[in-house]
Amino acid sequence: MKKIIYYLCGGLIFFLILLISIEFYSLNSFFYFIQYDKNHVYQNITYSKEDVRNITYNLIDYLKYDVNLDYKDVFSNKEKRHMKDVKYIFQKGILIKRLFEIVICGIIYINRKDIKNMLKSFNKSILTTCIFFILLCSIISLNYYKCFTLFHKIFFNNDDWLLNPKESVIINLLPLEFFQSISVYIFITALTLTFILIYINFFLIKRKKLEPKL
Repeated sequence: MKKIIYYLCGGLIFFLILLISIEFYSLNSFFYFIQYDKNHVYQNITYSKEDVRNITYNLIDYLKYDVNLDYKDVFSNKEKRHMKDVKYIFQKGILIKRLFEIVICGIIYINRKDIKNMLKSFNKSILTTCIFFILLCSIISLNYYKCFTLFHKIFFNNDDWLLNPKESVIINLLPLEFFQSISVYIFITALTLTFILIYINFFLIKRKKLEPKL
């Protein structure tokens, strides 16, 4: 039974790392600004560079805090409704992340005397989950647009996400290329942190002080 709990906890650890990576890039204005340069956003939008930056800060603050999308009234009602749905999903993701943190810490604390076996199971479970994640991402990369559309159809129960590029500020700031880039960065960051964790676990397992007491 313990081994099953350890394996499930290992899977939760990987998804916790994934959620942390998603949160980091979703709320990172510096990342947005780099993507704006890469996607020539400043040249393709009627707003000034300062306005674009302030709009971005407003979007990020909206996801993080209890504020309104009210910068110079640039957002349409449809955009506001869509961002309300996005914020709901984002907040649920934060709640799930915190729940994972509590469960993982609780399991580690309760089974701290069995740390060596627990870390071994963690590594096997994390690595297995990681392999499935890589396979899933490989499939998604074959047709990102189709998967992107499917994601919206699954998680949004309306058509507010179907915004007109000629009218929507959000679409002009965050085109499909932006989401492709952020997906790649999340993918690489999550995998990097995962393999670092696996290495740390492996190092701790090898330490003599973690040998089970007889």
